[in-house]
Amino acid sequence: MGVRVVGNKEYSIGEVFTAISRLYRDHPFPPHFYLIYDLLYEPENSEVIVKLKQGPLLESYALIWRYGRGASIHIWGDSSLELLQDTWLDANMPHILELYTDESEVIRRASSILYSKGFRNVEVRRFHDMVCDEESFKPSGNERLAVMLSPSQADVFVDYVKRGGDDITVEEARVRLSKRTYYGVFADGKLVSAGAICARLPELALICDVYTVEEYRRRGYATAVTSAATRRIVSSGSTAFLCVEEGNEDAIRIYRKLGYKHLRTRPWLVAKP
Repeated sequence: MGVRVVGNKEYSIGEVFTAISRLYRDHPFPPHFYLIYDLLYEPENSEVIVKLKQGPLLESYALIWRYGRGASIHIWGDSSLELLQDTWLDANMPHILELYTDESEVIRRASSILYSKGFRNVEVRRFHDMVCDEESFKPSGNERLAVMLSPSQADVFVDYVKRGGDDITVEEARVRLSKRTYYGVFADGKLVSAGAICARLPELALICDVYTVEEYRRRGYATAVTSAATRRIVSSGSTAFLCVEEGNEDAIRIYRKLGYKHLRTRPWLVAKP
């Protein structure tokens, strides 16, 4: 992992990490959740550019998590657009920039920066952040259909992903099933629905990759895997959170039925070559 500090004053690595930890303790939700998680568990795939102010306190940062086929970016703070401008991005691969403000000028400037780096298409989409804790959780009766997946099931996972229109190797599937806690539903001898706990810290855990093969939808399978993953999180006293695109009413209805509550709505910028 590269941690780069910008500005005129020099800070020790201890001061930088103290400032990051203090920010997370005060505000454990994203983007600071991702910042701490990537520092701890994804250092080889992550880059962080930070700007500090007197204290020292964290003023702004840009977090870039690079994976094999693209990158995810989170920026936070008043100087975050300048940090984004100063960051190398590979415009030959898709990138997702998650923003934590709805200001139109910030969206415009962020889009302009992405175009300046060589991306040919930048689409603004809006996502809801939703949260659920042990008190609000309402488990689904379909949860019994969901089983935990293991790396030994990489072959069936590859087939499932391909039927969803994506591509993945057996080794990539094995790594993903090793690093994340996946729950799945089998029907007709095939894996037809799955969802994962993708990142976890003591206070909070992220559920993602919830998908059901089209011909098996509306049977409660997505509800089953989400309920199983949520139970695992909240039973230990943590809060579950997930992101769902605005307008995806079927998914939103599922999550509300399970006890998820709306936290906020914010823009994502999807940049493509």
